[in-house]
Amino acid sequence: MELKDFQQSVLDTLDAYLDQLRTQLSKAEKIRKANEGETDPDLIRPVLDFTKLAWDHMKEQGYLPTFRDGVSYSERKDGTSNDVPNVCLKIPTGGGKTLLAAYAVSHIMGRYLQRNYGFVLWIVPNEAIYAQTKKHLTNREHPYRQVLDRAAAGRVKILEKNDSLNRLDVESHLCVMLLMLQSANRETKETLRLFRDRGNVHGFSLHPTTLQRTTIYCCKYQTLAATVTVTIWEPSHMRAWEMYYD
Repeated sequence: MELKDFQQSVLDTLDAYLDQLRTQLSKAEKIRKANEGETDPDLIRPVLDFTKLAWDHMKEQGYLPTFRDGVSYSERKDGTSNDVPNVCLKIPTGGGKTLLAAYAVSHIMGRYLQRNYGFVLWIVPNEAIYAQTKKHLTNREHPYRQVLDRAAAGRVKILEKNDSLNRLDVESHLCVMLLMLQSANRETKETLRLFRDRGNVHGFSLHPTTLQRTTIYCCKYQTLAATVTVTIWEPSHMRAWEMYYD
């Protein structure tokens, strides 16, 4: 599927951000490794937030919308207090949000994480979009699925929230789990069921130093924390954006 000019422009800007993330992450990792071998506390250097540095560079280079000039960077951290990159792609109605989400996963995996396997949490706002997205992603002939297949060399697994999840699958495939927004919301007793201990999740342990996560569109989700590589959130109304900025 050939992208429209504005869609390609969005991905070009995303690529610039991912390149900066990679650059700043490399610097942060060098400082962290140097600190590990340092015995003199006076010589230990602070490890800066590489996500903020990348964002500041994008702002200096004029990549950000002018109406965001006066808005400070909104940091995100995972359950182990690691800095998590996050970015929102603002697309016109009918502009291909889901298509760009698939491309974004591909670019994040290849350009930033530099691997073709991992666990993608894909959150949609309602049943209609859930059914539509599931239909497209499970169809190997559909452009959305083909984008993911190219990113993962054909090793893609589409999952739903009650499907079993195995570490070996995540380390050999691009596993994409679809969720509705209600399932990702911790505000009610009903939706907390997703966060209970699950007997069909196997082989995972929390290793913060090996965790690299990226959130595209909106991120306010911390479950299966040692597993999630990329989070996609497709909001369809203002309440979703308000939750993101809270």
